[in-house]
Amino acid sequence: MKGRRRLQGIALTVAVGAIGGTIFYLLHLPLAWMLGAMCATTLAALAGAPLRMPRPVRSAMVAVLGTLLGSSFTPQVLGQLVHWAAAAVAILGYVVLATTLVTHFFHRLGGFDRVTAFFSATPGGLGEMALVGEASGGDPRRIALSHATRILILVFVLPFYLRDVAGLPIGASAGPIGGRPVASLLELSILALAAGVGFYVARLVRIPSAQLLGPLAFSAAIYLLDIVQGGPPWQLVAGAQVVVGAAVGARFVGLDFRALGKAVLLAVGASAIMLLLAVGYAEAMAPLLGIDHHVLLLALAPGGLAEMALIALSLHYDAAFVSTLHLCRVMSIVLLAPLLFRWLGWRTAT
Repeated sequence: MKGRRRLQGIALTVAVGAIGGTIFYLLHLPLAWMLGAMCATTLAALAGAPLRMPRPVRSAMVAVLGTLLGSSFTPQVLGQLVHWAAAAVAILGYVVLATTLVTHFFHRLGGFDRVTAFFSATPGGLGEMALVGEASGGDPRRIALSHATRILILVFVLPFYLRDVAGLPIGASAGPIGGRPVASLLELSILALAAGVGFYVARLVRIPSAQLLGPLAFSAAIYLLDIVQGGPPWQLVAGAQVVVGAAVGARFVGLDFRALGKAVLLAVGASAIMLLLAVGYAEAMAPLLGIDHHVLLLALAPGGLAEMALIALSLHYDAAFVSTLHLCRVMSIVLLAPLLFRWLGWRTAT
């Protein structure tokens, strides 16, 4: 019976997400399949629907997106590594600034204890920060809620900002990159094997976002070696976007606004600070780095690695660059945040 309810919850979540994605697609809204699914499942979750999206299901679909992103790596892209290194250093500056500002926001204005405020303020690392924050004496529910709200807000707002404010032609992002043909059955089998092996290896060596970055790295190698020329069919990519978007919305199942309404509002404010800081930082640093400021904004915006890379794809921007810099952002947060916390000496939740 429990297994049946679990399957029914997954089926309901995918169905609600697919309906939302279809509506957004018919309305010609940006990133229709992912944003539509995210919006529909968030509303359904807040309404009390028994949604469920297990980690393995989401991981499988994120691996599909990672494989898609791998096809954006070309020999020409690898020739830009010097720019990538300089941008990676700039990313660290953004991480420090955003964490500092948002920590003070949560602590001074929101009344969070210092531990909860610090681990809620990092621009990335939802799962890792909740675990480390709890072990350090913080409130894991507030930390997780702050990060989940950040992802929801930034993933939803940024595409509309880029389309309606920046005037960029952002599309649905449901097809192969760079005009690649649809992969043959043999090529799809090779890509599936690469995704599975990449996920296993990345998880073995404890790389953050292993379900995305492992398949991305292995598929990138396959494309660079010219073993495969085609990309995943758009139907598979659209389905993966539905699952990824639905997984974001399903995080809000069981949320009690009466008990956590203040935390949600604070998280919205923190998301606004991070986005405004990312916009200003990108404007200031892009000319120095010789990078388009919209590309740098996508690399900075802490809305989720897979989600930001998909936005880059929809704009026909350098998804390889965006995903690589997001890896730098996430790894710097996961590795440095606990060290910085211990250095600050905040050992108690005060």
